[in-house]
Amino acid sequence: MKEFLRSTWSDFRDSKLINKLITFLAVLLYIFVICISFIKVNYEVITPGTINYTAASVEIDSENTSGLIYTVGVYTHTRISLLQYWLAKHNNDFDIDEFDPNTDLGSAAQIKFGTISKEISINNAIINAYQEASKKDDSIYLSKEYLGVIVSAITPYAKTGLDYSDIIIAVNDESFNNIDEFKALIEKYSEDANDLMLTIVRDEVQKTVYCSYVNIPESSYLSLGIAVYDHYKLDSDKSNPKFSVVDEYTSIGSSGGGMLSLAIYNSLLPEDITKSKKIVGTGTIELDGTLGIIAGVKQKIITANKYNVDIFFVTATNYDVAKAEYDRIGATFELVKVTYFVDILNYLQGLETTNGE
Repeated sequence: MKEFLRSTWSDFRDSKLINKLITFLAVLLYIFVICISFIKVNYEVITPGTINYTAASVEIDSENTSGLIYTVGVYTHTRISLLQYWLAKHNNDFDIDEFDPNTDLGSAAQIKFGTISKEISINNAIINAYQEASKKDDSIYLSKEYLGVIVSAITPYAKTGLDYSDIIIAVNDESFNNIDEFKALIEKYSEDANDLMLTIVRDEVQKTVYCSYVNIPESSYLSLGIAVYDHYKLDSDKSNPKFSVVDEYTSIGSSGGGMLSLAIYNSLLPEDITKSKKIVGTGTIELDGTLGIIAGVKQKIITANKYNVDIFFVTATNYDVAKAEYDRIGATFELVKVTYFVDILNYLQGLETTNGE
């Protein structure tokens, strides 16, 4: 190795001035590329992703078809390198947002949040599907039990003894029946600004922890610096028909809730409401059937256009951004604006009538 380095240096020293200059500039360029590839900046980039077969998450004990129903996923990269930032800035298919490590969830926390959100999304999808299908067939029934609110996110500025997946069942010894009542209790005691005593269930053991109110930036987080969901225990054995959750978490997050609910609904009833159309969509699903806003809708439109889909359902809150991107890339599928899960069902039912089938 020493002999190789000595020979290389000798060749460089004896080379022409122009060759020395070219070599020097090449080394500088190499060092520059290495630096911008490893230096991180406080931005995150969202890029197009792929579609996933929705019905793979939940199996219904029936012979009915679930349909060709897919969710659309995107890729999010947090605290990107300078090189990634420059490349993203010059790509119309990507979106860049600022990332604040003092307030935003880091990569590990985002994975935890996404995993819990996916679990709740599956639960909410099952609940909505069974509820709507039971209107067509009153033998369909879902057994469920309210457990409390589950902690899905804890911000860096939170002052709390809570952990991810804790289930809160009481606030200062006062119980509640849903997330709205929980939020009301949080606000009730915020006037005193004292620490809250929360009764939780962690790993099936009941405990008491304390939380402090915090001054938070404008956001959707509660005044404790946390996010929560309503959490139900669903009992397949006491439901009709039975179901099983088989999701292997190849994707995380809650944006596929509406499409999963559609796939379950279609599996519960003998009539194929989709008429074999290839359907994608995006939007969270709440317990009351509301389809919620999601991030990365621009990239999801781009992704869907690559897979020859027939219909893309998008929430009303995301529709304008989706339509602008739809027009920009010249997409050919039907883009349908919806607000509630029943809007999806009504649209597909209308297609049946229109097609005379």
